[in-house]
Amino acid sequence: MTKIRLNKIYLASKSPRRRELLAQIGVDFEVLAIDIPEEVAIGEGYLAYSQRISHEKALAAWEYIQQHNLPAYPVLTADTEVVIDDEVLGKPSDDKAAFEMLRKLSGRRHLALTSMTLKYGEFDKTVTSESWVYFDTLSDEDINAYLATGNHRDKSGSYGIQSFAGQFIQKIDGCFYSIMGLPLNTFRNLRKDLELFIHAK
Repeated sequence: MTKIRLNKIYLASKSPRRRELLAQIGVDFEVLAIDIPEEVAIGEGYLAYSQRISHEKALAAWEYIQQHNLPAYPVLTADTEVVIDDEVLGKPSDDKAAFEMLRKLSGRRHLALTSMTLKYGEFDKTVTSESWVYFDTLSDEDINAYLATGNHRDKSGSYGIQSFAGQFIQKIDGCFYSIMGLPLNTFRNLRKDLELFIHAK
């Protein structure tokens, strides 16, 4: 890289929530639509899976930037998962799957984790923020009312904490923004690490 560019980043994510959060803290970014397979490998733990997916997105995005001769800005990727009983729930395939996921979460606590990768040339770092989320007991009517909003679609665990489903959450132990999909303090520290890396070269 002949020119260091840290004033802007690429967000390799289609998530509107991540775009909102970056805008909230005044980050200049451009979205890259990067698709990779997202399937848990046999015997792969949820933490390893989340970190692998985030990192593979970053590698794919960096390769895309180089292939298309785009300006070399840092790439940010993220992967958010909802885990209960060591099972990664993933995103629901349909309303029936979403209903079953929410039944599993009802009246229990579960783990929500977001892994983030920041890549810029040789700098390549992945970190994970983990939070515990405590759900109230949900009736079938509660779940169906939420599903009727359509907000469960394309969301890990079939819910978004910042949406209608927020009323189901009794408390959280961890980072609210991580559960939304982009832990802002973790991202801040990743950028600091990148700046230190660049200045040390």
